[in-house]
Order: sequence, then C-alpha cells, then structure tokens
Amino acid sequence: MKVSRKTAGWIALGCFALALRLGVVVALWGDHAGPLAYEHGRIAENLLAGRGFTISYLGGEGPTSQQAPFYPFFLAALYAVFGAGNTASLLVAQLLQCLAGTTLVLAVVWLGKSLVPERPAIAWTAGLAAAVFPSHLYMVTHLQVVTWAALALTLLLGVVASPRWRGTWQGAVLAGVLSGALLLIEPILALALPICALAFWLGGSGKDEGSLWGRRPLGRVVLMAVVATAIIAPWTSRNCLVHGEFVFIKSSFGYALWQGNNSASWGTDKIPKPSAEPMRVAHDGTLAGMNRALWEARHETLYIDDVLLTEADYARLAPLSEPERSRALGCRAWEFIRRDPAAYRQLCLKRLRYFLLFDETNPKASNRLYRLATVAWLVIAGVGLLVSRSQWRRLWPTYAIFAAVTLFHTLVIVSARFRIPLEPMTFLWAAWAVAPMAERLFIPISHPAADPLPGIASDSGHALRGPHFSGRKSSASRRAGK
Repeated sequence: MKVSRKTAGWIALGCFALALRLGVVVALWGDHAGPLAYEHGRIAENLLAGRGFTISYLGGEGPTSQQAPFYPFFLAALYAVFGAGNTASLLVAQLLQCLAGTTLVLAVVWLGKSLVPERPAIAWTAGLAAAVFPSHLYMVTHLQVVTWAALALTLLLGVVASPRWRGTWQGAVLAGVLSGALLLIEPILALALPICALAFWLGGSGKDEGSLWGRRPLGRVVLMAVVATAIIAPWTSRNCLVHGEFVFIKSSFGYALWQGNNSASWGTDKIPKPSAEPMRVAHDGTLAGMNRALWEARHETLYIDDVLLTEADYARLAPLSEPERSRALGCRAWEFIRRDPAAYRQLCLKRLRYFLLFDETNPKASNRLYRLATVAWLVIAGVGLLVSRSQWRRLWPTYAIFAAVTLFHTLVIVSARFRIPLEPMTFLWAAWAVAPMAERLFIPISHPAADPLPGIASDSGHALRGPHFSGRKSSASRRAGK
C-alpha cells in the first residue's frame, strides 16, 4: 500500500519522538535515582488498600483533595495490575508517558496546521522542537502529571482551532470532554478554559448565518461548558460529601499561597540549604550520570513545611477539615502580604524570573543542559513573537493562555514543572523564527498546495478570529461580487 508523503511525515515524526523518549527511559532505567510517585503514589496505595482517596496532610489523615484525581487513579490502576510501586508498574507508567509524549508532539503539529494552514513549515518545525526539547524528554521518566496536562491542553487548543471541529456540535462535545479531563488532570489550567471557549465561539461563528450572538454559536459554547461540568461533577460531588463543603477539584490553594508567600519563602515550596546555593550539578557526561546528579541535588533543599511548621502548628491544624487547614495557612499568607507588600512584590518578581528562566530553589535547574535549553527556548520564542506579531488574530489564544497562567504563578507560587504544559504552544512562536530556514531547505513542505487540509480553502483568512475581528468583506471581495 502506497503511503502519501503527508502520512509518511506524521509517521516519521512520531517514530522519531517515540524513539527518543524510549531511549531516555532505557538510558536512565536501573539507576538508583529511579522515579518516585510522591503524594500520587501514596494515595494510589491507599486506594488499593481499601482506605479510599486518602493521605496524611497538614496534621490530619483522611479523605483528601490535595491532589487532582487523574494521576492517583492512573497509578492505582497500574498498581492493581502490576503491583504497588514495583519495577513493572513504574516501567509501564513510563512507557505510557512515552506514548503520551509522542502524541503531544503530533498534537503540536496539528495545532500549528490548524492555526497557520498555509505555512506547514511552522507546524513541522514546532513539532520537531517538541520532539527534542530536553525537559519534554526527561519528563516521561518522572511519575508526575505534567506530560498528561501538556497533552490535554494542546489537544483542547487543537480542537477549538481546527477547521474540522470548530463551529460544530461534535466539536463542542469534544472540547467539553477535553476541558473536563484537563480539570481532573491539572485544575489550575482552568485559567485556559474561558480563553478556549472564546476561541471556539469566535472561530466557529462564521459557519452560521447571523451574528456571533446567534443561537447556534452560543449554544455550542454552552454545550461545551455543560459537558465539562458533567465530567467533573462526580468528583466535586464527592468533595462535597467528604469535606462538607464545595471544593473545586483541589483543596490546596491556601496552602500553596502560604508556601510561596511568607517571611522565609523564596517564592516556591523549597528553601535552598546553604550548601546548595553555590552548587553546580556535576556528572560524568552520561544520561544516567546526569540523572544521578539531579537526584542528589534534590536533597540539597528543604521544604518550607519542614522549616516553618512546628508540632504545635500541626496540632492546631489537625482538628480542622482539610479545606479549613488550607484556608488557615492561606490566611497567614494574606497577613504577610498585607503587612509587607514590598516583600510580596519582590517575591512576585522572583517568581516571574523563575518561571521564565531557572528556579534557583531547585538544584535540578543548575544542570547546564537544562539552562542552555531554557535560554534557547526563551530567546527563540521571543524572536518568533516579534516575527509573527502581524499574526496575532491567529495566535491570540496562545498568548492569552500563557499570560494568564504565568500571572497566576507569579502571584501565588512557582515550580519548574508548572511551565511545561505551556511550552508546546510556545514552540509555535519559536517556529516563526526558524521556519524560514526550513522553508528554504525543504521547499515542498512550505508550499500551501503541497499539504492541504480538509475544509481549508486557499483564500481562508484567519484560522481563528481575534476578539476584534472585522466581519466586513475585503474591498477585493466586494469588487469580485462576493
């Protein structure tokens, strides 16, 4: 059977991305710095032991909403089949994350083709960046939720931008399912949902006669919201039952606010030990050596809880419900912010720097490869933003989502992993800086007719209408009698 060049490109990129991820898993497997599941794993073990979705948290033990439900249930399913925390379950988790990471790479290409259909080089360059970016390779080896959060957010953006799905009832259902799944994976990315809903509304309204405020465009957005609400309803209902009050997915906002904002905080949940401040991670040049050095670096930090929370604090928090414990710590954070706004501003500036560059409280960020990749990402994405500034009507959802999530972490708390779900969309920005070179080297992929997308006419104006998109026809169209 003859395979088209377009299909061959998808297959080749997918195989390349999967091979890199499997290679990293193999290279790091068996090293003493193996992956840990942290709170997710303990909850998963409690689920299998019949104790339910529980954990010891802030002086009390019982039903918890400290973590979103997806990853603990994911691990519990693997533990039930392969054994709790053993080699087989950890390996299967990593292999599944390799598949998720590979799907993410292809989703980046899909998103790029949806947003900029006449410049396929943009999509393929962004996909290649997603395939090789070091933090995206390394993240599949850790039992954390970031791979799945990045995948769900990128797929959701792809749906609301896709000419096949936007402006359709089926697209509204699919976007709603992905929105609900995203909330159960990483609820802080709820900040992206209003932006995605707006993009879906604006991008699909042209398929209906009448204005944006017509029954069909609005009805599809309402359907998207209803489906998302139905997806998360069982979990929020459970939270109401076990906590006696409404809890939206997680109960830990006040706790996180306190960790990032107190007199001892560096803006994160960690404080470097004095020995860690001048530290530079050294290794023998191999992947396993790098992983071992990063693992050892982890123990050169102290968690803010271990420094500030005393036995008396835990005794006062223990009788409270879990949401009340979190709110009590949140009140401490608000008191600190009101008492010393200048210190809070400094923490915000520090967090913004950590988010865009390096988290100095996390010695893993001292790794040279991580720092080089981060600087390259920031510089090339910045150049790409300048080059593509005339395309804001297409790219505005990516700008808005990145800005909203960055602002939240700047104001509350930051960690290196919080940026990873946003990075795939920024590879599209970076692609604008380097795609012209790819177009010169590989002319066929840059020709609009070489890689047509179903439903996209050659004269399509904008993949997504911006908030101030004008519905008036161009003068050329009017002269042509269109």
